[in-house]
Amino acid sequence: MENISMPADHEKVLFTDQNGTRHEGVYRKVLKAFVDTENGKDPEDINNIYLEDRIVDWKYVHKDKNLDPDVMVIL
Repeated sequence: MENISMPADHEKVLFTDQNGTRHEGVYRKVLKAFVDTENGKDPEDINNIYLEDRIVDWKYVHKDKNLDPDVMVIL
C-alpha cells in the first residue's frame, strides 16, 4: 500500500485485503498492521493481523450510532 496515508493509531476502520475480502477492525501503528476484530475475533491471533502492504483500501468506520449496519447509503 505505497503512497497511501495510514489511519490514526487504534482507530476503527473498514479495510480490504489483497484478496478483496472486507474486514472491520483497528489500525495498530506499532505493528504497522490492521487487526480484524469483527464478530469478537481474537486480536492477538496472527490470522487476524494484516500488514500494511497487504491492504489495498481502508476507511474510517462511521461513528453515527443511528445507522443500520445492514443498509448501504448511496450518495
